[in-house]
Amino acid sequence: MSSRKHLVIAVVGLIAVATVGSLMLVWPVYRKAAIVDRRSSELLAKCRNYSDQADEIVRLRADLEAAREFVQRELKTVPESPDIAGLMRVLSLPVDGVNIRDQTFTAGQSKRASADPDITTLAMPLTVDMEARFEVVFSLIQAVESMDRLLRIASVSMRCEKSDQDVPFAKASVVLEAIYSPPASEEAP
Repeated sequence: MSSRKHLVIAVVGLIAVATVGSLMLVWPVYRKAAIVDRRSSELLAKCRNYSDQADEIVRLRADLEAAREFVQRELKTVPESPDIAGLMRVLSLPVDGVNIRDQTFTAGQSKRASADPDITTLAMPLTVDMEARFEVVFSLIQAVESMDRLLRIASVSMRCEKSDQDVPFAKASVVLEAIYSPPASEEAP
């Protein structure tokens, strides 16, 4: 063989060894890079998904807070007993002769709160008779409406009387109904 042939074979062999060697070094790195690239794409997609979920959680948290505010502001609790004594303590005002001359409470008998037989709540009437200035009677009604338990104002009757001091007093009768839901064993007919 001539030296030229040897040189060509040597160059071709060197190129083949360099190609095979570089493929042996590059191919595993290329495969790892492809795996890392695929995993990176998956993680980016998950991050976008987590971002969407985080936005959804923020929205749901705002909805929950709005619902809690609605319940706090609009809905009333229905206790298991009428707690007339507690109502009388809360609604009782001091008889001072200036704003209130007289105030009495009279409780009645429990009855069904609704004509619907499926509704098992009961109502116990509580009549508040008072001789007071109109503002006091009105504040009593406002106090009843602002309570966090369910009370129904069944009726309000009032007549105004002038006194010798030109301060108008009202004789008022406010009938409230304390709505309650007793345990199943204590329900009235």
